Amino acid sequence: MAEIRIKDYQAGSAVVIQNAPNPGIFYIVRKGVLSIETEHRLNDKVLSRFEEGDSFGLVSALTGHHFLVTIYAETPAQVAEIPVTMIGSYLKSQPDLARKILRLYSRELRTIQLHLSKLDNSDARNLTPDILYARAQQYIEWQKPHYAARTLRAYIDWAEKNNGVFLEAARALWPSVATLYEDIPIAARASQVKADTMIFSEGDPGREIYVILSGAVKIMRIVQGEEFIIDVLGPGELFGEMAFIENAPRMGSAITTQESQLVRILPEQLIDNVAESVLQKIFENLARRIWFSHQRLIIFKIGEPLVRLHAYLYNLIRHQNLQASRKGADQSYEFPITFDELRILCGILRIKEDTQARFLSDSNLIVGEKTITVKSRKKLEDQIAYYRAKSGQIISATK
Repeated sequence: MAEIRIKDYQAGSAVVIQNAPNPGIFYIVRKGVLSIETEHRLNDKVLSRFEEGDSFGLVSALTGHHFLVTIYAETPAQVAEIPVTMIGSYLKSQPDLARKILRLYSRELRTIQLHLSKLDNSDARNLTPDILYARAQQYIEWQKPHYAARTLRAYIDWAEKNNGVFLEAARALWPSVATLYEDIPIAARASQVKADTMIFSEGDPGREIYVILSGAVKIMRIVQGEEFIIDVLGPGELFGEMAFIENAPRMGSAITTQESQLVRILPEQLIDNVAESVLQKIFENLARRIWFSHQRLIIFKIGEPLVRLHAYLYNLIRHQNLQASRKGADQSYEFPITFDELRILCGILRIKEDTQARFLSDSNLIVGEKTITVKSRKKLEDQIAYYRAKSGQIISATK
């Protein structure tokens, strides 16, 4: 029978070891300080040490993957080991702890995603809704005035109550896009949303959380005038939770890439008024996204663009298998992304014509206008064999 265990560690002893399997446990520090060893050293305390009340191990426990880092006791420490099957019931009964753990993992995900977009700095972290005005101007330049309309409306509503710096400029720009503004009444029940609809923009002060029942939503931000896709989310996943958990403006824009069904969750419902199974789902979703983002960091280090593209598709397959609890049989997989979106997701802003031609002519792929299909997982695995560990994870390797 699963049970909670309390363990004591001497200073210098390992609590978990990188690449070791997680036996289905997540950990809460009760006393002392733990330090983290990782090849992805980022400028954030959350990714370098854990203190009393902090938690770790959720990603590897819920995704079935090996530990991504080594964690050892920097001082004498005491750690609680909680079976992951108990996470919903355990945290439902301790809402303050649940919120703290959500903040911890949300902050980790935000840190990794900012690092991926090369914006892991204080300016990006201190984002304010005033950025909405600049984003609206950028959307107009991109010939996406319907994005600008939604962004400007959000900014004007906020700026009128908070003395926004660009309020008058925004009011002057508003008439040029006002007719394109469309209210999106997403409710607590399934709401149908058209493709290419902006749910919210980077910098938006909103706190609503959304669940995708069908369709797909991309999370993107503007980096040096270019679109950088943070993530593409599908059925069963949620988005918008980080703004609520961290009480901060949206770090990215959410846009439907196809007709989608969405459900809205009000912030106060996130923990107190959801079932244990829903709470479990929220943590599972967050854990999968953290794992996927860690893998993406490694993919960005691969020097060969073609291998990057193949490695990213391989991770999409693993991600899909996790969501559907599939065992990864050799079957076809279809993903709702375009070639250009895949290229950006891999951090490739420019690609050589011959590299693109080789990818598009790959007999194992079907590259459509809005989707990419992998015919055989096994053939794809062979193409990235040098970069794949026995555990299945993409690893850092150079030829």
